Amino acid sequence: MTGTSGSLSPRRLLVNTSLAHFVNDGTTFFVPVAAALLTTKRGIDPLEIAVLFALYYTSSATLSLYAGRWADRTGGPLRLIGVGMGLFAAGLLGFYISLSIGSPGEAYPIALASGFLSGFGSSFYHPLGATVLQKGIEPSRQGRALGLNGAMGSLGRALYPVLFFLFGLVVASNNSILLFTALAGAVGVLLWNATRPLPSSETRHLAVGVPQRKREALTRGIVSLTTVAFLRSVASQGVVAWIPSLLLVRYGSASAVSLRVAILYSAGIVGQPLFGLLTERFDRRALLGISAAGAAVCTLGFLLTSGLFELGLLFGLGLFTFSAFPLLSSLSHGYVGEHSTSLANGLVFGLGFAGGGAVGPLVVGLLANGSYRSLPGGFEVMVGLGLVSALATLALPRTGERGRMGLFG
Repeated sequence: MTGTSGSLSPRRLLVNTSLAHFVNDGTTFFVPVAAALLTTKRGIDPLEIAVLFALYYTSSATLSLYAGRWADRTGGPLRLIGVGMGLFAAGLLGFYISLSIGSPGEAYPIALASGFLSGFGSSFYHPLGATVLQKGIEPSRQGRALGLNGAMGSLGRALYPVLFFLFGLVVASNNSILLFTALAGAVGVLLWNATRPLPSSETRHLAVGVPQRKREALTRGIVSLTTVAFLRSVASQGVVAWIPSLLLVRYGSASAVSLRVAILYSAGIVGQPLFGLLTERFDRRALLGISAAGAAVCTLGFLLTSGLFELGLLFGLGLFTFSAFPLLSSLSHGYVGEHSTSLANGLVFGLGFAGGGAVGPLVVGLLANGSYRSLPGGFEVMVGLGLVSALATLALPRTGERGRMGLFG
């Protein structure tokens, strides 16, 4: 895998990318949780929080394309993932500062800047981590590798709220954010030093033909998959981003919220390896549609139930929602050529998945109309959109059908 990760073996590639996925997805937990803390401690209203979500997800969506192009030019995706970890650390530090100062008027601009930095940091991992595994793992084992890697992301999402709560018992909840700031920075340094940069001659060779790679990335399959990923992500992120706030209104207890968010996120530890394994045996397009429909049904059930049923449906919601990484990665790899993988992943995970994530929370925030108790109405709209995204998978071509879009002849 020279040119992508230096001389690392497939096993070390999986270990390094999995560690990065653990920190990346665990750290993303802090954006909705920080929003909930800003609400309770600083009195920031839903519309302002919706703007914070939009800035976070929009920066992630738009900058993923640059991360993908940069990786295709330089051949150094692992080092760039390390850069993303460093930006995440800076964003977390900003949230700590915004929660520590007294004035809401001063806290909110800092929170917005922190949301942008965190979104910028999150733009690196998914397109680049997928590229590392697609190029460094043999095709017959890619589904399992993507699933195991995705499970580490879900493990991060599941453990971070628990660790945040437990550490918050010892120190103030604001101070507990510093622990995860240090972890993100340390992993960034580790990944930056894990691989050597390409010699300048190789870099120049990779840079030649970048315009051609743009055309190669815009296949019918990638454009269709990006559209499906966008619709799915509007629905899923519109729900997931606001769940901590809805639970906080429903229960008024940080421990109750942490438990339920941990159940939601822990489901991906099971779901991602399961769906990754299934991609090696069944039609990936059908699996993508089933997962989107399953998430929509579980969301509706969550709104209508309580107690053990609520906990079970939260688990089901996480099981289906957090299957996106292995499903989208396995499909995107079948739609493009070898030299445009990162850019294609940037389109799917940037414009598609992260772009939808920028729109969904904003739409739900606007539908809430200034009241957190109106969030269930926005969730119901997302249920309908999730079912639409499931039906849209019927338009996806079979993998391997890489015909160019008509724009390029």
